[in-house]
Amino acid sequence: MILQEVNEPFLNMAVSKAATMLGAYDVSITDQLVWEHDYMGRVFSYMADAIFVSTMTHMCAQRFAAQSTVPVLCMRSRTHATIQALATVMAVIEQFGTLRGVNLSYVGSPHPVLNSYLLLCPMLGANIRFKCCCEKCPVSPLLYKASEEIVEKSYTELKGCSCKNKALQNAHVIVSGPSNVKKIDEFRLCTKDIESNTNKPWIFFHTGPRGKEVDDQLFNHCNSRTFNAFENFHYIAAAMMAYVMKNYKF
Repeated sequence: MILQEVNEPFLNMAVSKAATMLGAYDVSITDQLVWEHDYMGRVFSYMADAIFVSTMTHMCAQRFAAQSTVPVLCMRSRTHATIQALATVMAVIEQFGTLRGVNLSYVGSPHPVLNSYLLLCPMLGANIRFKCCCEKCPVSPLLYKASEEIVEKSYTELKGCSCKNKALQNAHVIVSGPSNVKKIDEFRLCTKDIESNTNKPWIFFHTGPRGKEVDDQLFNHCNSRTFNAFENFHYIAAAMMAYVMKNYKF
């Protein structure tokens, strides 16, 4: 079952295709659910063997999962963008063979996918720098403190930057955040920005949706792996589904 507050077409299709690959059937429901009702998870559990949830608030998904009797997986919430982040990580590993020692730079507005990168990078041995605000309005990502704790144990690097050039310094992986019409100039990226700040072999990803912050030259560059990441969505969804179903008794 795919349970969404707001329709997420890419995630919806990814989970649907993943279910088909594994020989299952999917049902998609898009509705403004009243998550405060604790019985919701239990009721939906009677009619599904696994539930993928997309919600605007992460605590709602946690409450829902606590009441469910079947596996519940979060596709996306205000806190995490699990499938998208893991699909990007998969594309990076396909390119470099590992994440250990890789420098990832994120330039864009705060986004759930940044929170996921902040946890995944130090867990997998990668360093991360990000610019998600301007000097006049400093913003700290939601999971920055949690990332700091993992960084201390993994001996990796975490750095928030107010300057785009510092965020791009020595980057192997550059991730552009979703379009923000109010911050186009603040987060604008082009090939010259990347090549003038790193001498590393680099690849580029766009989080989507795309706006004017990234030009055609960079978006369609031979080093762009944006579509590779999107292609990986259904493989990640299938892996998540298979993992929670392993040893599960129907």
